[in-house]
Amino acid sequence: MRETIQLLGEHHPRFGDLRVEDQAGGRTAAAISAGSDGPYGAAIFKADLHVPNEDACGAVDDAERTLLVVADGHHGHRASHELVTRALALDVPRDTLELLGALRHLAAVDGPQDLSASTLLLAVCDRRRGRGFGASFGDSSLVLLDRGAQPLPVTQKDERYVSPRNPAGLDPRRAREFEFAAPPDSLLVAFTDGVDECCYRAPERSLGLGDIGDLLDRVGREEAELTRRFTDALARAALRGLQPDAGGQDNLAIVATRA
Repeated sequence: MRETIQLLGEHHPRFGDLRVEDQAGGRTAAAISAGSDGPYGAAIFKADLHVPNEDACGAVDDAERTLLVVADGHHGHRASHELVTRALALDVPRDTLELLGALRHLAAVDGPQDLSASTLLLAVCDRRRGRGFGASFGDSSLVLLDRGAQPLPVTQKDERYVSPRNPAGLDPRRAREFEFAAPPDSLLVAFTDGVDECCYRAPERSLGLGDIGDLLDRVGREEAELTRRFTDALARAALRGLQPDAGGQDNLAIVATRA
């Protein structure tokens, strides 16, 4: 049975709030927040925006395949929100070729014009094959976590942002393609830079791969709750930040699934 989570920043605009949802018996979870409140929170960078939370994320579980999507809007929320909404309406791709071909369905040139653009990361976990694949534009991230192993970064960041108003920008040749092995019970986690740059534009003072991996060892081993517990813990860690540096200085969106 197909199940879908969709979390859009325009529905979660309050600084300090955190929304976490799960589906597929707890196998997949997603979280979104506008960022921390308080004098050093996200309001110092985002409070003057009409929609202060420009991030969006979601997931589709369909039998043994799960599609994860995250997007981080820039100069407005419309691009990220439309891209995620359109991506979550797709059939879950069966291979990289299908996923790249689906990118053209994310364009919507007949809609309202604006200047927003967005990162976009789409990843598919295929449990039957024990593998996954995806494509990315911009500086959102995908990490593979497994107990007893070092966290494995799957994606590379760049500055290629996209918009549904610019079909040429969604050309598959512009995307960074990736493939990965997905061992049983490993955890696949996609997130915007509100996690690894939770101290605004300072990754060296934000959560790193080691911090993210350590969380997996601390959330408990209850398999039915693991994905939600980890997603919630990761979001809260990003909102707190690494002391003495501030966290929660950017919007954040996280989506995770267990292989």
